[in-house]
Amino acid sequence: MTRRRQKRKQQQYWDTQPGLFDAAAADDGGELLPLSEEQLAVPEKLRYMSFGSGSSGNCAYIGTPSCGLLIDAGVDNNYVLSQLAANSIRPESIVGILLTHDHSDHVRYAYAILRRYKDMRLFATPKAFAGLLRRHSMSRRIKDYHAAIYKEFPFKAGIFTVTPFETSHDGTDNAGFYIEAEGTSFVVATDTGTVTARADHYIRLARHLMIEANYDAAMLRNGRYPQHLKARISSTIGHLDNADTARYLAAVAPAGLLRRIFLCHLSQDNNTPQIALSTIRTALEEAGVSLASSHLDVDRLHLGVLPRLEASDLVVLD
Repeated sequence: MTRRRQKRKQQQYWDTQPGLFDAAAADDGGELLPLSEEQLAVPEKLRYMSFGSGSSGNCAYIGTPSCGLLIDAGVDNNYVLSQLAANSIRPESIVGILLTHDHSDHVRYAYAILRRYKDMRLFATPKAFAGLLRRHSMSRRIKDYHAAIYKEFPFKAGIFTVTPFETSHDGTDNAGFYIEAEGTSFVVATDTGTVTARADHYIRLARHLMIEANYDAAMLRNGRYPQHLKARISSTIGHLDNADTARYLAAVAPAGLLRRIFLCHLSQDNNTPQIALSTIRTALEEAGVSLASSHLDVDRLHLGVLPRLEASDLVVLD
């Protein structure tokens, strides 16, 4: 097939996809709130969506129509690409993958994506990248895509300025990210057994936050997991439970800077979206934080849970 025919075929494909300014799906009960028509009218606002969040696989997108990033790559690459296409996001606009750590549910599809889009880079600390190579039977050609980053040293990735920071987990050199672009800021704080001092610093600067609420303590304590796994999960290098996340958010949210909170990495066996939302909503309301009830409510804090096994709505980060 000639290059011209390839380009024409690609254009025909994109012409059949839903437009970014098509009507958003209806609200499904106040979980993750979709785009309003007014928000969609501003093309260069940052947008965010998750393709899956939990031990089955983690991957999310943040970007504008012209430039984007993936956060981790633990969800099937074909599903990720299909959801990007469904939202008229061109994968060629994505400059790279931010790697939080080297556990399989965050990295298993990284090379499959990178080898298909060769201009992308894998942004990872040298230690985290070494852990990826050590832990996984992945092609060593992934080295060609690695761009070394260092905690507390901001770096540029397209339109983004990204600052990695220390988190507390049992992966290799675990990192969170403070992401700045288009006049707003977003923090990724997942897979951490405690909110570190550096995570706290950046969360207090952020307008949008992706933070884990992994387990309900009573469900974990009374559940089927062996004792050693329960101890790992509940340790300071494991995961955050709902109550810990609730107490922390109740302490920082009253300052009023946060506009959206995405609860991520919920356990399939030791948590439910309803329990996580209820625990954290109650703590926020008791702290005097007023929560949004619809996507039209732009003056209150939006709280939602990222779906475990499917894509979320595409939302605007004001």
